[in-house]
Amino acid sequence: MLGGAGMWMGCGGGSTDPLPGEAPCTDTPSGDCVAPPPETPDGETPPGGESPSIPPPPPRPPPPPSGPGSTVWYQREGTPQDDLALGAAVDANGDILTLSLHDLDDLGAIQPTDDRAKLVLTRRAPTGETRWQKLFDVRAAEAPPELRAFVKGRIAADPAGGIVLAGTAEGIMDFLTHKLGDGTFVVRMDADGNVLWANLVGGADLAVADLAVDPQGRTLVAFNAPGGTDFGNGVSGSGAVVVTYSREGVAEAAVPVGQPQSGGRVELTSLAVDGAGRMAVGGRYEGSVRFGGQQVGSAQEGSPFVALFNQGALTWTKAMGQAQGTVRDVGLDGAGTVVATGPFLGAVRWGDTQVQGHAFRETPFVVSAKAEGEETWAKGLGDGLQVDSLVLDSAGDMVLAGFTYNRIENGVTGQDGMGSAQPVALRYDAAGDWLHTQMYLSDPPQPRGELYGLEAIPFLGLLPDGDVILFGHTDRETDFGTGRQSSSRGDVFVLRMKR
Repeated sequence: MLGGAGMWMGCGGGSTDPLPGEAPCTDTPSGDCVAPPPETPDGETPPGGESPSIPPPPPRPPPPPSGPGSTVWYQREGTPQDDLALGAAVDANGDILTLSLHDLDDLGAIQPTDDRAKLVLTRRAPTGETRWQKLFDVRAAEAPPELRAFVKGRIAADPAGGIVLAGTAEGIMDFLTHKLGDGTFVVRMDADGNVLWANLVGGADLAVADLAVDPQGRTLVAFNAPGGTDFGNGVSGSGAVVVTYSREGVAEAAVPVGQPQSGGRVELTSLAVDGAGRMAVGGRYEGSVRFGGQQVGSAQEGSPFVALFNQGALTWTKAMGQAQGTVRDVGLDGAGTVVATGPFLGAVRWGDTQVQGHAFRETPFVVSAKAEGEETWAKGLGDGLQVDSLVLDSAGDMVLAGFTYNRIENGVTGQDGMGSAQPVALRYDAAGDWLHTQMYLSDPPQPRGELYGLEAIPFLGLLPDGDVILFGHTDRETDFGTGRQSSSRGDVFVLRMKR
């Protein structure tokens, strides 16, 4: 009867039925037969037993509140080709207006020959959502074949909700209702991006340096006009000049910045205005130049300067003649405080402070002055840092943005290298004391033809609540506080950084 005995081995020897009068059992990993625990009335769990159902895990605790410098949101735009951030603005309601150039294919060539591109205008809500986006064709003329399609432009917000663009174009720009050819342009649009008027300004080697709109809605454009230019309506100017346009697009006045002497020259790079009729400008000068009643000389290859005007009249000029370099950006707050930054060699003398630069490599400086011209503080930011832009808030705090090759401690770069340039934002208080550093880690750049790293942060702006908008482009994999974002070519980014 071995066969019969074998059929009842273990938990039934293959049968699913228990022996008569026995409880069902289950096999353990060792093959022993173990009866299940006895049931308890009303579905209670027996001692040492497990609950018939596992309760869900407790809810995760809410994330900690975001601190200063954290990323509130991040957006990216672009095409499979290279895209460049040109400029941005924040309007009175906190909407973010950005201007970029898309679909460039051969930036890595020694002589780029793109014959088509897209000028892209975007309006975003303060929360980051895109309200609308408009694409304008830019194309080179059919002949001669070496012509290129390219735009350098700036953007500003009208207090009434409109938009102003200014810049220089290579090729024909199609604004749908207006077509503009090669040259320098000033365009005004309504809040929906429809063109109200467009001016094409003639002049040899004329270039737009910067753009602003005052509280009355007048447009101020900083031009470099080496050959002299007629801006219309009897307004003309040469050299470094700021032209004011009415809301209707009529040139009203031209304010010259500096009077070059004996072959000297002045070049504007930046412009800022406030609500009290003040205007700050910055740039560089070469040779001998007269600013009002002050005649100054420059270092070799030019020196930085910053100047303040009130109602079109010069209030003061600060010429840093012992430094070789330029002012890259200026900021102006509601009290008339002026802050300027830029790269330099040599020394910057400012009040009782002398900022010494690197022996052979440009490093950034920051200087601050009151509305009446008192030089309050100055500092050097160390070696290996490139500052692209700055913004001042109503309390006088300052944020700088750019790229650093070295680690930053207490707002100044040290000697420890990062391997490659890393995007960074730095905050300082009204006295120039460091408050916060926010670094965004990036992979090293990859060479593409003649191009090695495509990156810039040309704009910083303030939202009504004090948060900061960063607008730029990069072709490297970067973590902007939302996880690593890869890019095979240059892409445009915009992010909101918490105050």
